Amino acid sequence: MHPSDLPSFFLTTLKWPLALICPLLLPFAVLELWRSDILLTVIFSHQTFLLGSAAYLLSWFFIFRRDFSGSYFSTFEHELTHAIFAWMTLHKVTGLSWTWRDGGECRYEGRGNWLMTIAPYFFPTLLLVPLLLRTILDASYIPLTEFLFGFFCFYHLTSTWRETHPAQTDLRRVTYLFAWLFLPTANVMVYGFFILMLIADIGVAWQFVLNTWHGGFLVLLDTWPKIF
Repeated sequence: MHPSDLPSFFLTTLKWPLALICPLLLPFAVLELWRSDILLTVIFSHQTFLLGSAAYLLSWFFIFRRDFSGSYFSTFEHELTHAIFAWMTLHKVTGLSWTWRDGGECRYEGRGNWLMTIAPYFFPTLLLVPLLLRTILDASYIPLTEFLFGFFCFYHLTSTWRETHPAQTDLRRVTYLFAWLFLPTANVMVYGFFILMLIADIGVAWQFVLNTWHGGFLVLLDTWPKIF
């Protein structure tokens, strides 16, 4: 028995119930973010986040969206995200490869699971860098970490947009239906969680997650008897 068998079995069992719940959770996630005044807080109190976002958007428009720029780094980051979730679910990663234009591969030992496969389409790995720097650097570096957060945030949004298409083998593997049910909610909740960590703290971020699930389950418990 491989160490990854147990978490992979658990994730397989959870896959479709979670997919069906996700569309129900999405409006609650958006509502919780609206209640947090996240947009106004960023605009009026975290302008360096906006500067970082604008810096990446300009870089993308003039450089990164062009064909000659290739996708070497974004492919590496994509495969690294596969590897991180492989490690998290007790797989042994045996190799990573990435190319300028021909994609990449994360090789591992174990049965694999849908979370490993779909992780790059909702988890912004590079946002961990400024959040980690924020915990180890003193307050004078806060503008730098916020700038990096904004820069990497919009890097992930644009790279994920480009990678999410019908020919993507990862999406075929988890099925398109699952991807369309799961990814919108997963993106709103993960990006919301990270941005709330940036502008507030991890306690506020977790409260956002808990409130979203609480609201969704209250509706589910109220409607389930009426349906059945």
